[in-house]
Amino acid sequence: MTSMQGMLEGFEAPSTRSADVARVLVDVDLPHMDRPLDYIVPAGLADAAVVGSLVRVRLSSARIDGWIVERTRREVGEGTASLESVVSSTPVLTPSIYETARRIAARFLATTSQVLSLAIPPRHARAEREARDENAPTWPTVTSDHVGLGWEAYPAGEALVSRLRAGESPRAIATMLRPRLRGCLSEAVASTVASRRSVIVVTATGEQAGRYARELSEDLSIPVSLAGSEVAAEKRYRLHVAASLGRVPVVVGTRSAVWVPCSRLGLIIIVDDGDDRLRERRFPRCDALDVAVQRCAVEGSGLLVASSARSVKAQALVRSGWAVGIEPTPQALREATPRVHLHGSTQAEREGAGGLMRIPQAALRMIRGALRSGPVLIQVASAGYWPTVVCRRCEERARCRTCSGPLSAEADGVVSCAWCARQQQSWRCPHCSGTQLRATRVGSTRTAEEIARTLRDVSVLESSAAHRISRRLPARPTVVVATAGAEPPVDDGYAAAVILDAPALAGRPELWAPEEAARRWLDALSLVRPGHPGLIVGSIPDSLGQMLVRWAPTEYAERLLDEREALGFFPASTMVALDGAAAQVRQVADQVVRQGGAELVGTVVRPATREGQENEVRTLVRAPLARSGHMLRVLTDIRRSRSARKAPTVAMSVNPPELF
Repeated sequence: MTSMQGMLEGFEAPSTRSADVARVLVDVDLPHMDRPLDYIVPAGLADAAVVGSLVRVRLSSARIDGWIVERTRREVGEGTASLESVVSSTPVLTPSIYETARRIAARFLATTSQVLSLAIPPRHARAEREARDENAPTWPTVTSDHVGLGWEAYPAGEALVSRLRAGESPRAIATMLRPRLRGCLSEAVASTVASRRSVIVVTATGEQAGRYARELSEDLSIPVSLAGSEVAAEKRYRLHVAASLGRVPVVVGTRSAVWVPCSRLGLIIIVDDGDDRLRERRFPRCDALDVAVQRCAVEGSGLLVASSARSVKAQALVRSGWAVGIEPTPQALREATPRVHLHGSTQAEREGAGGLMRIPQAALRMIRGALRSGPVLIQVASAGYWPTVVCRRCEERARCRTCSGPLSAEADGVVSCAWCARQQQSWRCPHCSGTQLRATRVGSTRTAEEIARTLRDVSVLESSAAHRISRRLPARPTVVVATAGAEPPVDDGYAAAVILDAPALAGRPELWAPEEAARRWLDALSLVRPGHPGLIVGSIPDSLGQMLVRWAPTEYAERLLDEREALGFFPASTMVALDGAAAQVRQVADQVVRQGGAELVGTVVRPATREGQENEVRTLVRAPLARSGHMLRVLTDIRRSRSARKAPTVAMSVNPPELF
C-alpha cells in the first residue's frame, strides 16, 4: 500500500535496503535503552561478528562496547549505523548466560547490561588468544567407587548420586554434616563429571574455594579450576573463554563463579547459601542462589545446596516442590554433631553472681575441662576492642560529628568513627552534653584480653576479618577467640565451643536476625568434635534454643517460613523498596498500586547523612507471588518511562537484603 505521505509532494517514503544486521545489546545502564539495537555488519566483519562476540559501536556520538545477541538479514533504513569493530571474535556471551541475565534483570529491576557486568569478566586479549589456540583436552575419566561414602548417611543420597551419574538433573537442599561434607561433595562432582557434564561449586570465600578445589583434585584426580574475584584478571578471563568452549569439567570459586559459562552444565553446588558474602554488593544485589535457580531453569542443570543450617529462601524452594529436602538419618546426626547446652537467664540465676557475668562460671568450667583434650573456640559477635560505645549519662549511642557514623573505642582509649575513620577529640553528646563514654558491646580483642588474664597458662589467639588466622591449627590446648566466619580450622576439630553475646544477634529487631543467628552458630558448633560440648551464653528465643539443642535446622526454617507467610513477607511475597524524594516516590508508588495491583505497606523518612542533603523517604510496596510478575513488569515500564523523560531518580530495590 502506498502511504499518504508518499502521494504528497515533498513527502517521499524513506528508502530501505536489505543488509546483514547484528542486534547488539549496548553496555549502557539506561533503562529505556535496555534492548538490542540494530547495526549493519560491514562485509569485512561478517566472519568475525558472530553471536556472542564483543563489538564496538557508536551511540549518540559516543563509542561504546556491546554484545551481539542475534544475527539476521532484514530491511534497514539509510540512517542505520554500522559496527565499528569486533573487539573479540570469540563468543564471550553465550545464549544461556544472556537469557539468565535477562531473567535476573527482570526479577531485580535492573538492566541486562548491569547484570552482564557481573557475569562477564573484563577482556584480556592474551588470555583469550591462548585459550582459543590451545588444544582441547580430553574429558577426564572418573569413577566414584574410591570416593568416601558421604551420602550413605542420607536415605535419599544414593538416589541423588545415581540420577547425577545417569545424566539427570535433580535439585536438592541438603542439611550437611561437616564430617561428611567432603565425601558428599566429591561423590556429587564425580557422578556428574562421569556423565560428561561440568560442575560449578560456589563458596563464600576464596579460602574455602581453594580448600575445596584441593580436596576435589585429591579425591577425584581430575583438573579443578579456580574462579572468582580473588583470581587474577587474566586467569579469570582465560577460564571464561575455556569454559564456553566446553573445556572445563569442574569450577570452584566465590559468588561470581556461578556465572562461568560451562557449555555442558550438569550441576551447580552452593555451600552455605545463607552466607551474605554470596550476595553481590553492587546493584542488583542478587545472590548466588538466585542466579543458580535461573540457570537451572534455562539450561536444565541440577542444583545442590549444602549447608549446616537451612535458609528460609532454600526452604521455600522445598515447600514449593521445585527442590527436594535431604536430611541425615537420626543415627548419623547423633554421631556427627556436638552436645549443645544453653546458658540463659534461668541457668544464670541458678549460679548466682558468677552466672550473670559476660563469661559465666559455667563457660569457664567448660573451657578448662575441654582444654585438657584440645583447643576451644569462643565466638563473639563483633571484632575490635569496644565496637559500640554510648554516652555514659543518657545512654544514647555515640556518633561521629562529621558523618553520623557509629563510634568505637580501642584499647588505648582512641575513639574513632567506623564509617569515615576520623578520630573524635573532645567528644560531646548532642543530647545531654555528656563527655564520657562507656562500652555496650565487647569485641574480640577485648575478649581475648580477658581470657588471657583469666587463663594465664593457656595460649590465646584472636581471629577476625581484619586479623584472620587462615592456617590450619594443630590440636593442642589453645583458646581461639573469633568472629563469625573467621574461625580457623583445627586438626580433629575443637574440643568445645562457647558462643558469647548471643542476644546481640538473636535479639536484633530485623527479620533476618534469627535466621542469621542459626546459621552462624550452627557453622561454629559444627567445628566441634562429635559428642563434645557447646554452650550458648545469653537469653535467646526458646524456638531457636531448642533447634540448637536438637540440631533441627529444617524444622526451624519451616517455622520461620510460616511466620513470613503469615506476615506477607519475602519469600511468601515480593516487596519493593522505593527510595528518593518524597514527591517522586509518591508518584511511583501511586502508579504501581493503581496499575500493578501492589499493596502499599508504608513510608518512612530517611534522614540525611550529610550536611546540606535533603531528607529522602522509603516506601515499601508488595504483591503476593501470584501477582509479583505483573507488579515487576509495571515497575520496569515505569523505570523506562522515567529514564526516557530524564525524570528524577527513584531507586528500586527488590526484597532489600537489609530487611530480609
